[in-house]
Amino acid sequence: MKKILTVLAVIALTATVVANAAESRLENYVNKKLSPITQKEKDFNAKMEAQQKASEARQAEYKKQQEARQAELEKQRKEAQARRQATKDAIQAEKDYWKSLKK
Repeated sequence: MKKILTVLAVIALTATVVANAAESRLENYVNKKLSPITQKEKDFNAKMEAQQKASEARQAEYKKQQEARQAELEKQRKEAQARRQATKDAIQAEKDYWKSLKK
């Protein structure tokens, strides 16, 4: 009876070792097969992140350029308004001069 129990224990241990080895080999096989897929996924995610950053950089640059154009237009508008006011002031000064001569 003791021999039978010993044999059964050895068989159980052997079966456990074999099962662990088979599980390990299966896990290695699955990892080997999935490795290219996970690498492609990582590459795709990296590419998408790079595109996102580039897009954000382009948007920031565009916004900066647009603000610069807006500032330039505002400056030109103020300069034109100042020229118009200077012209009006000069015309008024000339009118005042001629009025003062008539008196």
